[in-house]
Amino acid sequence: MAVTCRDIMDLEICSRLKLLGGADGLDRVVSWPFIKNMDTISEWIHGGELIFVIGAKEDISERGLLALMDEAVKNNISGVVMLHGEGYIKTIPKSVIRFANEHGIPLFKMPFILKLIDITQEISKYIVKDREMNREHGEFEEPSILELLISGKKKEELLAYCSMKLQPLTEADKVLKSEYVKTLKCYLECNNDLLHTSKQMYIHRNTMINRMKKITALLDTNINSVDIRNEFYNIFKVLNHYGEL
Repeated sequence: MAVTCRDIMDLEICSRLKLLGGADGLDRVVSWPFIKNMDTISEWIHGGELIFVIGAKEDISERGLLALMDEAVKNNISGVVMLHGEGYIKTIPKSVIRFANEHGIPLFKMPFILKLIDITQEISKYIVKDREMNREHGEFEEPSILELLISGKKKEELLAYCSMKLQPLTEADKVLKSEYVKTLKCYLECNNDLLHTSKQMYIHRNTMINRMKKITALLDTNINSVDIRNEFYNIFKVLNHYGEL
């Protein structure tokens, strides 16, 4: 199963994190912990992250924290942890907690005296271990996007899941200026036909073959498997439905 905010709450090292709001979103899938130390997060995240807010360099006024929560919703963040203590975030405004409840974004507070590096490392290890176990026991031990749709998950949870599944490709696209996400989408829409896809992408067939090899390596899966193909095809359908493509 994929790691959720609820799972992270059960970790012993996170026992002193207190949930303030957004309980309806505790089943959001967490792709990775992210420590915020700049004014904006939009340029640096892909969706599904659990954001840790230190408050040393950012705007931590009520207005600033509300702006952060709004940015979290727009970027499909899984949850927000605010470190509180003297000199940083002393109190978390009720308006911020209310916002978390209205949008189903889990909002936690964490004593600043706790070692942030220890907590984020433990969460990272937990996520990696979970992914390794999923691979050992079959690629679809975690719920598929179709199962999430059938179970009535909210838009934010669906988009966070989609972002997590495509994260290796989106990260590569950002760094390498590649078109792996666009290529995979086109490949699936062309029924996994390399020649047809290469024509649609206006690239040489050999270039297309090399791209698919890299995409397969990044996703660490067999994209030609029926179950895997359907999973990613449905992911793109969901993203398209919500205007995320």
